[in-house]
Amino acid sequence: MTDLRKEGGSDGVDPLRGVRPHPEAGPALTAGNFRRLAKNGIGDPANAYVHGMEYFEGRLYCGMTRNSFKLLNLFPPIDPPALDPWPVDVPPNVRDLDMQGQIWRWTPEDDSWEMAYRSPLIEGKTGEEAPRDLGYRGMRVFQGKSDRKPNLYVSTMSTVLRGCAAHVLRSEDGLNFEPACEPGIGNDNISTFRELVDFDGYLYAPPAGEGIQFNSNRTGVLKRSNDPRPGNWETACDLGFGDKTNNGIFMMAKANDQLYAGTFNNYEGYQVWTTPRCGDGPLQWRRVIEKGAYRGPLSEIAMGMVEFNGALYVGSSIQNGGYDRTNLVGPGAGEIIRIWPDDSWDLLIGMPRDTPQGFKYPLSGIAPGFDNIFSGYTWRMCVHDGWLYVTTFDWSVFLQYAHRPSPTAKRLVDAVSFEQLAEVGGGFELWRTKDGVNWQPVTINGLNNPYNYGGRTMVSTPHGLAVGTANVFGGKSPARFASGWQYVENPDGGTEILLGDHNIKPYETPAPVRSAEVADIAAPKRTRRCDIAITGCTGFIGTNLIPKLLAKGYTIRALVLPGTGDVLPDSPQIELIEGGLGDTDALARLVEGARVVLHMAARLAGSCTLVELRETNVEGTHNLIRAVNAAGACARFVFCSSVAAYQNQFAEAEWPIHESSALRVDGGHDLSDYGMTKIAGENLARFYGRKFGYEHAILRFALVYGVGDPLVDPMVKTEAPKPEFGKGQQGEQPRQFVHVTDAVEAILRACFEPGARNETFTVAGPDVITYRDMGRMTRIAIGKASKDDLDPDRTRVWRRYVQQYDISKGKNKLKFYPSVPFAEGLREIVEAAQAKGELPRPGQAPRLARPGVDRPQRVLTEGQGADAADLPQETRGAAISAE
Repeated sequence: MTDLRKEGGSDGVDPLRGVRPHPEAGPALTAGNFRRLAKNGIGDPANAYVHGMEYFEGRLYCGMTRNSFKLLNLFPPIDPPALDPWPVDVPPNVRDLDMQGQIWRWTPEDDSWEMAYRSPLIEGKTGEEAPRDLGYRGMRVFQGKSDRKPNLYVSTMSTVLRGCAAHVLRSEDGLNFEPACEPGIGNDNISTFRELVDFDGYLYAPPAGEGIQFNSNRTGVLKRSNDPRPGNWETACDLGFGDKTNNGIFMMAKANDQLYAGTFNNYEGYQVWTTPRCGDGPLQWRRVIEKGAYRGPLSEIAMGMVEFNGALYVGSSIQNGGYDRTNLVGPGAGEIIRIWPDDSWDLLIGMPRDTPQGFKYPLSGIAPGFDNIFSGYTWRMCVHDGWLYVTTFDWSVFLQYAHRPSPTAKRLVDAVSFEQLAEVGGGFELWRTKDGVNWQPVTINGLNNPYNYGGRTMVSTPHGLAVGTANVFGGKSPARFASGWQYVENPDGGTEILLGDHNIKPYETPAPVRSAEVADIAAPKRTRRCDIAITGCTGFIGTNLIPKLLAKGYTIRALVLPGTGDVLPDSPQIELIEGGLGDTDALARLVEGARVVLHMAARLAGSCTLVELRETNVEGTHNLIRAVNAAGACARFVFCSSVAAYQNQFAEAEWPIHESSALRVDGGHDLSDYGMTKIAGENLARFYGRKFGYEHAILRFALVYGVGDPLVDPMVKTEAPKPEFGKGQQGEQPRQFVHVTDAVEAILRACFEPGARNETFTVAGPDVITYRDMGRMTRIAIGKASKDDLDPDRTRVWRRYVQQYDISKGKNKLKFYPSVPFAEGLREIVEAAQAKGELPRPGQAPRLARPGVDRPQRVLTEGQGADAADLPQETRGAAISAE
């Protein structure tokens, strides 16, 4: 293995530079921390895009563009997309469409929405009324010289064919908007201005479209004003920075006390230009990036730009969703680079390549589009609470209507089905990072709505990270019936506004309901009632679950082995019953008066003899249920089972496995013997629940992991850093682990939700990984990455849609959406180990492992995939629950 520290100047891989120290970030957002502020276009499904978004004077403002795909059908481009049926029901005439752009605002105090502004109608060029503004593309709070206070400035989209050129608007109060420039700022052909940027006392307005084009222009020049009003704007650069191949300025951002501008260039790839502060004098533009960072036209547009931790981050895109048919560019997915103040740059997400600055590997090891061929745009970037968040455009939802999909897309859909592709990975993606190198997905499926195909805009607010989506499917969309396609109302159509806040929880545990005669455990024991009786609560899952129940005020009675109860919180709400599953007296005391009985205790595969396994998992479960039946107080019995119950969990031809898949019928090795004991426990729970009249809920868990777990945590610390970890055939086997946070949520829902009544659920994580993934991500996180680690694995393009376990039943009946992807769980484990000095941090220049010197990875055993059997044999013995 080559020591990459010695080659950083020539191959672009320098762990000491690539992962720079970053400020302490706040809590990370996962999918479970997001809630919908609004859906279905804020009640008007014609609202298709949240184009502009800004937080102004205590309110969130959202600029809407309406009926986008209906208008596209009525006025198609030269080479329209080959879609049939059309994704939305279209009226016969454009006059039947309400195209007047709208601005809505959200008031946090009462969680309410109101329409703040609606585009006026003007006399059009054909003599008929036309909307002045089709939409509102950019927003910025700025105070010009004549402004009494900071104002909200808004750039518009318009149709120069029917109405007039685009404007920049200004508002003091968020309700009354007036033009702050003449139409097109002097160019009657400008159809839209894009992002507004303030820098060095000026407001900058890049013209982004002309005529019927809304993404490109060859006649508009950058404009700026320090006192925006009609006639008070000046030209800020030469047309296309003097390069005729530039098709306009697409995005701007300020970073490192400089102003940056990214271009649209379909000939050679985008360019990035920068200028320092120049006051009122002429700007001093210089080019810092050319030729799409040497990727060429596949990085056609610099679409996302933001300053983060001392560098400018730039995302690339190809117009028209990743396939520019007009200019014959693509299809292709977006990349991400970052530019330092000295003009040097790193490739973060993308394909390895040679450049004049040396060979560049993506420091994250992730391919374009975050390993997604459908991510045509790296659309928006936003810094929130010390993290950089990035959204994408994902066009896969349109595949159901496509007649000419690319060969790769067709192969993918044929392999996994469109329905699975849409559920697992349809919709925009939201990723985050705090160092630019280690990335975690927040969502890869539009926050569980595949029709949210784009994360169009973001803004950081005091109340959380606000995200506005692109979703043109409002109103009637095609649905396939036996008789053919029919247009029906789409409940998931229309733009959505989402708010991410770490105080938002994926599940709010209901408060306990008690009658007057129910006494607390801490009270004199005239009655032995409690809210919930639990076995196995001293294990990994239990110690994460108990604090959730205590915080809600539940009284708990816990079965613990002698001398093990000290791992539980010292609380008057907990009564400890010492004993095991063979102690009938202890079991009787445990369940007396308990309304919910949660059975988690079990021995795991490989931890004991077969006789001991059956004594605990089968006879012990039977003993507990006998005690429940005798007590007569139980309303619901929750049994924690395992995916080891499934017969074909390692046969990929049978995937995804669901609750009705074949169960094991014989034993013979650790995993099968363990699975059969879990099947026996399930049957006992079902049989006696029906016989004695109480409800049951069964949860079949995949391997549960997290900080402090007895299996994955030590593997990450000791094995995953080694260069050979994950290599070989077994290292490529997909696994669908479930994070302990999600596992706890599933248990809580099983205990309290009506949808769990007499049901069985498979509980697995939101994504599938391999041991190779685990090793690669670990080595990148600790600064031990090799060239192989940084060379993107092309198979991830296909594997991202693979599901070992179908978890749709839990989504439908329990509203349980696992929200912690493996990359996030791994980050938590790595950072916890780094804080204790158990793993190195990047920048500490750790010694890279040497082939033939450092001990190689242990050979992974056969039959991996559930519970302790997922890991090498020698680690299994520690995986024993409370019994």
